[in-house]
Amino acid sequence: MHRNNNLYKNIIRVYLLFILITTGLSQANAQEVENTFQTRTEFKMSYKLTDKWKILAIPELRFDDSYSIDKYILELKTVYTPIKRLSLGASYRFIANQRTTKDTEYLQRYAFDASYKYKINRWTPKVRLRYTNYSEDNAQGEFMRYKASVDYNIKKSKFTPFAGAEIFHEISENHLYKVRYSLGSEYKINKKNAISLAYKLDYYQQKLENKHIMYVGYKLKF
Repeated sequence: MHRNNNLYKNIIRVYLLFILITTGLSQANAQEVENTFQTRTEFKMSYKLTDKWKILAIPELRFDDSYSIDKYILELKTVYTPIKRLSLGASYRFIANQRTTKDTEYLQRYAFDASYKYKINRWTPKVRLRYTNYSEDNAQGEFMRYKASVDYNIKKSKFTPFAGAEIFHEISENHLYKVRYSLGSEYKINKKNAISLAYKLDYYQQKLENKHIMYVGYKLKF
């Protein structure tokens, strides 16, 4: 058990070091790289139909760097858990894209994913494979998204810090579109309510841009 703890501590250290190196490279090229900023607020409501099925409704607001609303999003999702550690999901998103010089653009998006997690002591590593017809930007096309993350359950604490990295692979062009790094924590209010705060960095590969995202989320279980 002690050996496993040391292993996952080293994984987190390497991950954080990688973020620092990446951020340092971005700052070194600050004159060339465009930095954009966004704030996202999300309210995730879930209802367990059976031991294996649950449904979710997730309204979300996204704000630009001037704190004006950039997008309204409503996501509906169903999750099936055939075995304890494996989950399969399908989701639909309706997006209202606010534009200053044109009429509001309405978009419909979908995604399919498979997630696997395994608890080791207080560590919970997770991996997720997702297919989507959107990139979360204005880019069109089909994407595969590969995500790895880890949670740590602090003893006698309501805080659960987490860290993760996600690769966005554009299928049609067969290239790496961007990498997203995440670092944050969830605070468990009670068995049915929790709030999350995170910082996310989108590191683009096909253009000189970094997107800095502040995320605030609220979870409610019925």
